[in-house]
Parts: sequence; structure tokens; C-alpha cells
Amino acid sequence: MELDSHQAGLAGPLRMSGFTTAISGLIAPAAGRLVQVRECDAAESLDLLVAGEVELASVEPIEGGPPPDDARFEQSPVLEEPLVLLVPADHPLASAESVALADAAAEDWIVADAGTAATPSECVCFVRRPASPRIAHAATQWPAVWSLVGNGPGVSLVPRLAEGPAGEAVVRVPVSSEHMPMRILTCVRRGSSRNPLVALGLQVLDEVARAHQAAPIRLTAS
Repeated sequence: MELDSHQAGLAGPLRMSGFTTAISGLIAPAAGRLVQVRECDAAESLDLLVAGEVELASVEPIEGGPPPDDARFEQSPVLEEPLVLLVPADHPLASAESVALADAAAEDWIVADAGTAATPSECVCFVRRPASPRIAHAATQWPAVWSLVGNGPGVSLVPRLAEGPAGEAVVRVPVSSEHMPMRILTCVRRGSSRNPLVALGLQVLDEVARAHQAAPIRLTAS
């Protein structure tokens, strides 16, 4: 699915930006020689678009972010990503087909710090509903979350796109649909979607997203 396979004589590079999970799950599978990738949070991605330093950004909706009708941008939803519960492989919930967050209300929680490029802020918000959980540990990168969960001091709520190191003794358990998924948008400067290379980048990201949504949730993280 990489962009090079769709090249058809187009000149590059197409400069894309995105937060960590969007890069690992969407941008990296689409990227090829025609793409330059930059990892950053949504606010910086939007600044880079305005400055003309990237042509396409994959972002999360953020508080204080541009409204859908912002005259500067064309924004389109590309993926609604379910959250999954990450538990140690020997945890009682590891064999469940799906769980409600209430099932893990008594657990110690490991969260990725809000405000970093490594995590959607929704994770922390969802963990805080409907009661105040015990936040035992916080990390700023997904590999640290994976390692903490694998070694048993708690569970975590992560986007399905999030990846950790292979070999950790963790299991992903689907979370029931009582909570909104993480939304990922594509964002380009208004009018630039008519550029053939930008249009192609949007098309390929959409193909990757549709293939990802059609795949089953992988229960094991390794």
C-alpha cells in the first residue's frame, strides 16, 4: 500500500506529519521514497501546515483546535480507532472476549502522560470515568507502558494503533463500545487536495485505514 506503488510519475516528496500512533499505524505503512515524515503533536502539525512546511497532517481533534469549517484547512475523518485494555498475560481478564472499564475499576492503572506526543488525551479521560481510578504509574512512551504492564504493576488503556516492543507478556483485550473511540483526521491546507500528490497521499492513507479497520483486534501484543 505504500505511496510509491501509486506513483504514476508524480514528483515528490510529500511531507507528512503526525503523532506517534498515527505514524506507526497509518503513515508508516503508506510511506515510501516519495514521503518525508515528521513526528509531532496535533498543534505543531497544524502550525507546520500553516507555515507550508508539511502538506498533509494526521491529527487528533484537540481542545482549542480549529473547527471543521476553519477557512485555512480541509479536515476529514480517516479513522475511528477503538481503545483496548492492555493487561499482563496472566491477568484474569486476559482471556475475556471484551471488557467494560468497570471490570477493571479496582486495578492499578498505568497511563501515558497527557500532553505528550505519545498518547491521545482521551486515554487519561476515559480512565477517570466513572470513578477515580488508582493511577499507579505514568509514562511518556508506549514501550514503557508495555514494559510496565508486562511486569505486572497495573493495566493500561491504549489505542489499538499503539505498538510496544515484541516479546512483552501482555494481551490486548477489546473494550466494549460504551466509550467513544479515538478519532484521527487528515488535514491539508484548503485547496491543496487538488494537488495530485496530496490527493494521492490522502487516498493511500484512506486505504491503509480501511484495511486496518477490517483487521481483527490482535489479542497478543507481540
